[in-house]
Amino acid sequence: MTDETMTGQTKYADGQQGRDITGDRQILPETRIDDVAEAVIALARELWVVADRQIVTEAVLASKGIDVAEIDRFQPDEATEARLNERREQILGNLLVALKAG
Repeated sequence: MTDETMTGQTKYADGQQGRDITGDRQILPETRIDDVAEAVIALARELWVVADRQIVTEAVLASKGIDVAEIDRFQPDEATEARLNERREQILGNLLVALKAG
């Protein structure tokens, strides 16, 4: 282990130090590297689906004369917030399955 790993401190290029919020622990043993790779691939798939859908949605909205900048200003109502929370949990669950921790 490096000195940074042992202390949880990170040295930045400007000489500053910061604290790693994960603390002094090893999340997964080295023998689980394939599981980590599967999780990264699962996350990349999820990200691509979202990016693809976002691009298509913005193109459709723009073609209908809707300013897509409204997306950045949107404040979800309770029902939408619930849908967002449900989807977040689904994505996290998929990652945990890929890590074989769920």
